[in-house]
Amino acid sequence: MSATKLKSHLPKAHVVKRNFKIFININYISGFLYAFFFFITTSRGTEMFTRRLWAYECWLILSFYGLFIYLFYLEKSALENERGLFRFMKIQANTLIKAPVEELLDWFAQISQHPDKYSFDSHLGVAVVSGTLTESGSIFETREKFLGIFFRLRFEITKIDEQSGFEFKLLSPVLSWLNFGGAFIFKSLDENITRLELVVFNHPTNFVTRIISGLIYLSPVRAAIARQISKEVKFIARQVEQ
Repeated sequence: MSATKLKSHLPKAHVVKRNFKIFININYISGFLYAFFFFITTSRGTEMFTRRLWAYECWLILSFYGLFIYLFYLEKSALENERGLFRFMKIQANTLIKAPVEELLDWFAQISQHPDKYSFDSHLGVAVVSGTLTESGSIFETREKFLGIFFRLRFEITKIDEQSGFEFKLLSPVLSWLNFGGAFIFKSLDENITRLELVVFNHPTNFVTRIISGLIYLSPVRAAIARQISKEVKFIARQVEQ
């Protein structure tokens, strides 16, 4: 009985892993801020050697922190059967819709005629510039709120698959040179259950854009985009189910 009681109080593996990840992040970030504070407050004239030591410590902390992030997302990629760090270099949100794929496709077709209905607190509707939302090569604009600021974004639909969804790429105004894009992915799980996934990703073309993309995925921008696309899939689910 005592063994059973002891076993029931053991922490779950995913809880331990989550808490360890939080601890490591806090440890590295606080360590870097500590070293960086002394680096910028150390005199260049009288304590240049000490200043260089603080700079070296900052570099070491950031290097090991980058290694930790690399290994963590490499593990997630392996567990999800995704090549390399693709799991890290994308942002995704998904939900289940109590409706068949056909109803989801019909909803997107209706939005193409009434784009103003694609609107909630941080997404002020869709404006179709050319074509329709169900046609490859079409261009549309959205006005979305990130980190408290509204941005007008322009996209082009690059691929349409009536059964599995469609892809689009960012044309303007920011980060277009980093080849950012996204995709709505539909998957029928049952006769009346559809899985909707919204993915944001990019295809960097050289070393510099890969580094910049990695910094973006590590910044608060990632959390802002994740929050926005999570709202989008939930909004679509509510609309379709109505």
